[in-house]
Amino acid sequence: MVVLHVSKSNTYSGMENVAINIMKSMPDEIRCVYLTATGSVETKLLEQNIEYIGMEKVDEKAIKEVIDQVKPDIIHAYEYDCSLMCTKVTDEIPIISHLYSIPNWVRKIGPKSVIYGGACKNFVKIIIPDKNVEEKAWFKDKMEGKTVVLGIPFNAVSVFEKGYVAGTEMTKEKLNGFKSDLLFVGYLKDDKNPYEFIKLVAEIKKNRPDIKAIMVGGGDLGSECLKLIGKLDLTNNIKMVGMQYNPYIYMNQTKILVVPSKFEGFGMAALEAMAFGKPVLGSKVGGLNVTVDDGCGKICGNDKKPIDREAFISNINELLDNSEIYRMKSEGARRRAKELNNFDTYMEEVVKIYEDIYNTAKQA
Repeated sequence: MVVLHVSKSNTYSGMENVAINIMKSMPDEIRCVYLTATGSVETKLLEQNIEYIGMEKVDEKAIKEVIDQVKPDIIHAYEYDCSLMCTKVTDEIPIISHLYSIPNWVRKIGPKSVIYGGACKNFVKIIIPDKNVEEKAWFKDKMEGKTVVLGIPFNAVSVFEKGYVAGTEMTKEKLNGFKSDLLFVGYLKDDKNPYEFIKLVAEIKKNRPDIKAIMVGGGDLGSECLKLIGKLDLTNNIKMVGMQYNPYIYMNQTKILVVPSKFEGFGMAALEAMAFGKPVLGSKVGGLNVTVDDGCGKICGNDKKPIDREAFISNINELLDNSEIYRMKSEGARRRAKELNNFDTYMEEVVKIYEDIYNTAKQA
């Protein structure tokens, strides 16, 4: 069986992590090939020994070309654009549409929801991260009988080992370089809202002049973030460490993960930090609403004001001031990570989906 995975992204983030984990976990009899736009994601693909084809741009022409080359039995398309493009280039190969994120556009009538709803008939399966995606979708009648709720693959044990074991191999002096009060982990782009994190640190500094924060991640806004850090006199408070092969050491050595995003697909970094017992403070967007609750942290926002700076500040201060509340949230974070530790069952379900589709196609 050959499965062609299709993504148009050229960077490595949550969705690409899901695709790579799926491909790495497949049994030998399922060959997976990844079609991607050329870019920084290739470093991760090479590192993980993933078979892939890189194109300058993933469009209908590129998809058709790769289909002719690979001759897949199944197409696994990630997110809205790739799902639609795949329906336009073939009506013979079964297509799985995989919605990694919890997008706002599914909830209301508009161009994207109308077009995707109309395309649902062309998908054999639609993988979604949470049942709310279907329940609140404007076109939920079009999805009926095709959706599979899988969540997001999360291996709590693997994450913990990468952060904990690596730390035990360091000297105390070196490990101190990873310690922080507040941590930001994410690609430095507008959706992740790194500017807001910097401004939050500036506010906290007014009463805590020695507050220590670390920002993990590379991206387009890196130089602008450095300028803002300088402008707000935070050079001694915020350290930018760029993209990290193992960000989990930073998660294990922080006190609080702060996620002030304008948009989040699922919020994997939040879940990963919880594996280390770290409370998470997040804005009221996307998957953070599913991942974070009052037991393991706090959603600092509401429907009208998804990013509430005052709520972030008050909750940061409370966690840093009150050791008992911190302990309770920390224990809650570990419990939440354990609850969502689904890696093996997730991969078993994906294999079953592939096998069912493949066997049905062969019998047709």
